[in-house]
Amino acid sequence: MSLWNTRPLNTAGKDPFGQNQGAGGNERLTADSAKCPSCGSNITYEPELGSMICRNCGNVYSADTLELLGSFGFEKEHDYVGDGEMSEEDKKRHEIVCNSCGAALVTDENTMSTMCPFCGSPALITRRMSREFKPDYIVPFKIDKDEAQKIMKDWLASRKYTPRGFNTKSRLSKMTALYVPFWLLDCCVKTELSGTGKMISGLTTTIYEVNSTIKYYVKGVPFDASLSIANKLMEAVEPFDYSEMVKFESKYLQGFYADKYDQLPTEMTERMMRRVDKYSRSETELIAKKYSEYEERPEKTLSLLSDISIKYCLLPVWFMTVEFDGRQYQFAVNGQTGEASGQVPTSARADLSEKLNNRFSKFSKAIPLFVMLVCGFFLYTATQSDSISVLNTIFVFFLIICELLAFGFIMFTKILGITRAVKPRQSAYEANDFDEDPGLDCYFDSKRHADIQVNEMMLRHIVKITDENGNVINEHSVEV
Repeated sequence: MSLWNTRPLNTAGKDPFGQNQGAGGNERLTADSAKCPSCGSNITYEPELGSMICRNCGNVYSADTLELLGSFGFEKEHDYVGDGEMSEEDKKRHEIVCNSCGAALVTDENTMSTMCPFCGSPALITRRMSREFKPDYIVPFKIDKDEAQKIMKDWLASRKYTPRGFNTKSRLSKMTALYVPFWLLDCCVKTELSGTGKMISGLTTTIYEVNSTIKYYVKGVPFDASLSIANKLMEAVEPFDYSEMVKFESKYLQGFYADKYDQLPTEMTERMMRRVDKYSRSETELIAKKYSEYEERPEKTLSLLSDISIKYCLLPVWFMTVEFDGRQYQFAVNGQTGEASGQVPTSARADLSEKLNNRFSKFSKAIPLFVMLVCGFFLYTATQSDSISVLNTIFVFFLIICELLAFGFIMFTKILGITRAVKPRQSAYEANDFDEDPGLDCYFDSKRHADIQVNEMMLRHIVKITDENGNVINEHSVEV
């Protein structure tokens, strides 16, 4: 059984740089001077955890005293980093290593490659396996290359401000079928939240201190273990259907490439905690609904993980890297479900749109209003006069024509896509960022009991006193 004892997210007074004095006047232990009391390996400080962690055995220690707080050791299928003898199947495989970016792909002895799928470099070296390759599970490919190219072509066409000619067949032909290494996390999450809630009823306001405990279980939360692929890209093509997951066998690898993991679970603790924390914080909406106003206090948030288990799984992804205008962009299609994502470059037209939108959007909206006010003024003065001046009449008609031209210009630029008059966007570059991950619903373990407990304590009762016209003239506050 693995246990994460405690983890303050924003603990006041913590000194991650070792400048404070620890208990007994000793200087705070740092990664350079501290060894794991359990296995003797170096331990490092994790600011997100507020503790020291051993990457070898997963033990977690107090940053001041090296007191054992808990362990991030995992229940796992087997030892993934063992130095055991190569199996006969491993001897039949080989690694393709990129001299440019250092990526290492595993494939069978009959599959070759002429280009690195991550950086596009042709400088590849084929060698024997350097360590055992032993995933626990694999989800086989269901989508072939033609279908993946069609999905990506349609997806790119739906992106805003994609450069003309970017969505070409030659670029899509670079898509590579790749089994990406993932650690699948099962655990119990317990989060303690603190905040302030207000109940407002007419002239009465009651303020509460709200302490909440959220406990739930997640199953199969995937974390890609490859440093060559953007984490947000892999999250964007989730979820995978684990009902089709099978025990790993070499036959599924024939004709495909498999990326090797670059990170062990103990090297990804901060990332894991950050993601499950995001799930926990999304549940605060349920708590906030009870109150007229609710404000969370992040400095009093505490998360705990327990019953942690890990599986090493290969998941299918159609992947490609495109170099455009001196920058590399990554794209992926879920090889099982067809979910697509990527970070698309923006065209020069989008850059022009951004500049026009920032400089002239407010001004262009003010032109019609200004013209209407001037026209109204001249029409009013004309009706007050016994004789309508020909010059005034011509000027009014001129202003009306200007207003029509202003409206026409706005509609024209909107049709061309140069500016967006109705719903301005924040940034052309933000519009084409990676999609969001699917959220907690995909990984919530509904077979296990979840619980939310909310304890509130009244802090203050405020009553506003008004005069006969309803104006607040005083307020009466009672501290509880």
